[in-house]
Amino acid sequence: MRTSRRRVVVLVAAALALMGGGSVGRVGAAEPAAPVATFELSAMSDGQFDMAGWSGVVNEGGTRCRKALVAKAGEARVKAWWKAGDLRPAEGDRFVLDVKYKDVLAKPAQFHIFSGIARNFGYWPLHKFGGANDGQWKTAAIPLPWDMVARLVSSLDPARNAPELTAFEISAPADLPVASVTVRKDAPGDEARFYAECRTQIAAEQSAAREKNPPPVVKAPPKATGPLAVFPWDPGCRLFQDCGGLPGTLGKPVKVRMCLNELEPGSFGVYANGAGLTGVDYEITPLTDASGKILKAVVERRTAEYALLDGKWTPMRFWPAYAVDIQAGRSHWFFFNIETRRGESAPGLYKGTIAIKAKEGKVELPLEVEVLPVDLQTMDEAGIAMFGCYSRMPPMHDLEFERRYNYGGALLWYASFAPPMALKDGKLVFDFTYPDDWMKGARRRGFTGAIWYLGGNSAKMPNTLTLFSKLGTMDKKMTYEQWCTAQNGKNLLPETRSRFVEWMRTLNEHAVSNGWLELFPTPHDEPQKWASRGAWIKSFFKDACAAIREADPRIRVYGCIHHVRNWQGIVELWNVFVDDIDVYNTNAVGEDLDVANKVRKAGAAAKARGGKDKLFWQYTALGGGMPESQRFSFGFFYGSFGSSGCTAWAYNWDDSWDISGRKGDLAVTAWTTPYQTIPSPWMEGQREGLDDRRVIATYQKRFAKDPAALKVLDKILDEARASRSKKSGENKEAGFFDAIDNASKLTQWRNTLLEKLAAAK
Repeated sequence: MRTSRRRVVVLVAAALALMGGGSVGRVGAAEPAAPVATFELSAMSDGQFDMAGWSGVVNEGGTRCRKALVAKAGEARVKAWWKAGDLRPAEGDRFVLDVKYKDVLAKPAQFHIFSGIARNFGYWPLHKFGGANDGQWKTAAIPLPWDMVARLVSSLDPARNAPELTAFEISAPADLPVASVTVRKDAPGDEARFYAECRTQIAAEQSAAREKNPPPVVKAPPKATGPLAVFPWDPGCRLFQDCGGLPGTLGKPVKVRMCLNELEPGSFGVYANGAGLTGVDYEITPLTDASGKILKAVVERRTAEYALLDGKWTPMRFWPAYAVDIQAGRSHWFFFNIETRRGESAPGLYKGTIAIKAKEGKVELPLEVEVLPVDLQTMDEAGIAMFGCYSRMPPMHDLEFERRYNYGGALLWYASFAPPMALKDGKLVFDFTYPDDWMKGARRRGFTGAIWYLGGNSAKMPNTLTLFSKLGTMDKKMTYEQWCTAQNGKNLLPETRSRFVEWMRTLNEHAVSNGWLELFPTPHDEPQKWASRGAWIKSFFKDACAAIREADPRIRVYGCIHHVRNWQGIVELWNVFVDDIDVYNTNAVGEDLDVANKVRKAGAAAKARGGKDKLFWQYTALGGGMPESQRFSFGFFYGSFGSSGCTAWAYNWDDSWDISGRKGDLAVTAWTTPYQTIPSPWMEGQREGLDDRRVIATYQKRFAKDPAALKVLDKILDEARASRSKKSGENKEAGFFDAIDNASKLTQWRNTLLEKLAAAK
């Protein structure tokens, strides 16, 4: 953990150094590094291309090239440029692929790299480029880190086994002339330019909607004298552009209260008073105590990007700090995190300055950081696990980011994490090259467990029984359609069941022997839907759970229980699957506030019979992007039930930067890039809630033998359990989330516990 965190800090420091320059239109290009490798597409043989997606060699105005054919995304194989025998480049290496192309595109093209991660260890979309449609030859800079590219390796498919090669694809809205791809090392300026290009593309995708819906103005402007009106802002509450701050807060200090071994936010707003502001940016001076001692901590500066979400201008992402223009009469949100470290940072009251500048003027805000003498337990020390729900496997630098944000587990789906397998001589054989690489990398970065959905939405069974249909059709005795027809309405088909037992036994044995995360498999999602979709879903789930236990008794079976009481006319639902699973995860405690105790009592009874205990976990949706809902859910609310694990819908279930056209719940918490991961405001709230769980655990350990102190905590947890507001969506079949009736309680509860911890000797 120490190594990965230090590495993150190095990257953060480098990013901050790059972020001091201009806005989107003024990011300058640095002198490019010397080429590592160059691939002239016209000099490559047709055999290196999927010719369904690429043209032969053509001449475009004197430039020899090939065309990436419209909407085909054909593979192009090139020689791997890193050390022979290594699956990936050296850890920490960063490259840029300079793609020479002719811009004949009305909309941008997408560059994909063979990653060995992503969905089923395939291609990752790195960056978009083009779209001016001016017919000019240009060079697009596509960033690529070491952990997002891999060699082509397959022990099961000779056509895919080319270890000397890697590959890329280009998906384009028109036939796109491409002359060459040059690999070079990353250079100063590349990261800032990439972020700026992404924001420009987001604005372009939303341009029509933005013209119809301009940003709102502040209706009650603050009484300010200069062009920049600045004010502190609660980092747990989104600052919209039509808010000029709370009355009486102009120029007041930004205050941060934190523990040792913690990441804690601060934020402020800038209001454009009277006229627009140009190139607004900020710096934070060193933080010193009364004796002049500097706080040893990492300060990570960020700037909010506003984009449309459900027709409303919303602070969407916190990018590494960059300069912005603020239209007259509107505000902008600026956000930073301070990270203290165990054994390095010292308690005390530290002061500094936030220096804010624009072309039109500059101003300062005081900054006060109180570091309490409280060494906060880590999530691992607290015995709590947060699992990221992935639609595609993230790279290692993203896992390092997640660890800093209190994650320690993965939630996988067989549809996107399916170890390659084949049937030979009647037995299953596997290729674990890429699964081993990812699992061992996650383990080295402090991850410990992986929930694994082997099927999808139970309401659409049997079509969503991903793994089972694969196993049931491997011998080609049935087509997929025939298998679904045969399986519909029944327990696992006998031949499929026996093959599933073989699959589970072989897979888990390999996982245990090869350093994988502990697997928590489950047959499919939300089995409780049997109550509305058919009783056979219940019996199928039970039978499949029994098959998992038969395969390997060491496995702890997981279940996602999304209703526990009073649904579809059934009063008691909590206990339908409690004997079939070992890990009970629910988002429906609002239906029965005693369900956690019931599950734990069932676990104690199972253990007394010689079985396994039951783990009680909780999950939620992202709650419309409200940071306070995420903090409440993952903090004091879940803490009031003592759940030891938690998940959210979802972490990275969207490839697009523009999620304005989404339907239903949010499904993305943070955006993985080839550089840093870009968090949303609701992820910052989620991280803060998990920190609240760490505060609770630290308090419980410190005062384990102090009944009076524990009564204080019990009172807070009782209040938290009763503070779930009516906005929480109790009656929805999907998308449950937990909202708080008064967000100010969160800080009150936290401060009460911290003050007692700080005062304790």
